Amino acid sequence: MFKLSNEVKIGLLALVALALGFWGFKFLKGMNVLSSSKNLYVRYENVDQLRPSSPVFIKGFQIGMVKDIFIDKTDDKTIIVALNINGKVDIPKDAIATIVGMSLMGGKAVEILIPHPCDGDCAEDGDYLIGGSKSLIESLLGSPDDFDVYTQRIKQGLSINFDSLAKANPNGIAGSVVALDNAIHNIEQMTRQLNEILALNRQSISAITGNFASISGTIKANDKNISDAIVNLSALSEQLKNAGLDQTSKKAASAIDSIAMSLSDLRGTLAVTSGTLHRVDTLAQNLIKGKGLVGKTLTDEELYNNLVSTSRHLHLLLQDLRMHPERYNTVKLKLFGKKRTRYANPIDDPAYELLVDSLERDYSKKVKN
Repeated sequence: MFKLSNEVKIGLLALVALALGFWGFKFLKGMNVLSSSKNLYVRYENVDQLRPSSPVFIKGFQIGMVKDIFIDKTDDKTIIVALNINGKVDIPKDAIATIVGMSLMGGKAVEILIPHPCDGDCAEDGDYLIGGSKSLIESLLGSPDDFDVYTQRIKQGLSINFDSLAKANPNGIAGSVVALDNAIHNIEQMTRQLNEILALNRQSISAITGNFASISGTIKANDKNISDAIVNLSALSEQLKNAGLDQTSKKAASAIDSIAMSLSDLRGTLAVTSGTLHRVDTLAQNLIKGKGLVGKTLTDEELYNNLVSTSRHLHLLLQDLRMHPERYNTVKLKLFGKKRTRYANPIDDPAYELLVDSLERDYSKKVKN
């Protein structure tokens, strides 16, 4: 029996391994060396980062791969792409080989669009096809009809979500607007009441500051007399002490000393009171003259008018937000929604009443002036 040597066995095994490796490498690249194939070529002005070994599809079914990409030697502006196609697939010569995007990650592929079945005009090995390209959005969305279907589905989904949110919380946005409106209204009332109190008691505050100023002036004018009286009482107590009276006179002297000490304390108290009244008088004068933050608040009528005007405009803004919340929706999906109607002032617009009141007050001020 014929026997193979070990060297021959090793050589045959190496040849089989090389053949299997070559076949596996080609198979992983999408080429089956055991089946027939043909090479078709396409001219492009821009291949948009298409790479060799990129797949070739017909309606999503892979029929081959990109074999090679090179620049046309006769025209440096044209790029030729070689496609290795399964030989069993018939492709007409007027088919369009379009470069499409496979995903958002940037992968590219070639999709062959067949306008009609191949009937005698099939592309042979070495023929050129028509080249084309699609953007990523066109590749993902497809035809305009498919895009309309997608938009209808999205619109239905958004409508279902909005309806479910409205049912779960029917007063969510409306309740927040009403609460905010009430808070602003309360602030407006508090501001108005504070201004009314200050306006009604302005004369009283002025009278009080005037009285403090008068008392301070009186004490200051009679300061010398008060000092003389205290000195006289001190001298009298000293004389009674030196008169050599009996025990009763000593008690009287002790009482007079107590009185003198009390008067001395009174003098200190009056001095402190005089300084305090002087500071109060200075503060009152500053308030009357409109100095400082509190003085300006009490005397600046323009600040009061600005506060009232700001409160009214906030009230109007909240009224308009409550009556027409759609005007403040910054996300406008015009693709799904209806065309918005132009805003029209309502018949009972509270802004009109506030405008009339403001004009009447301004006219009254001008007549008085």
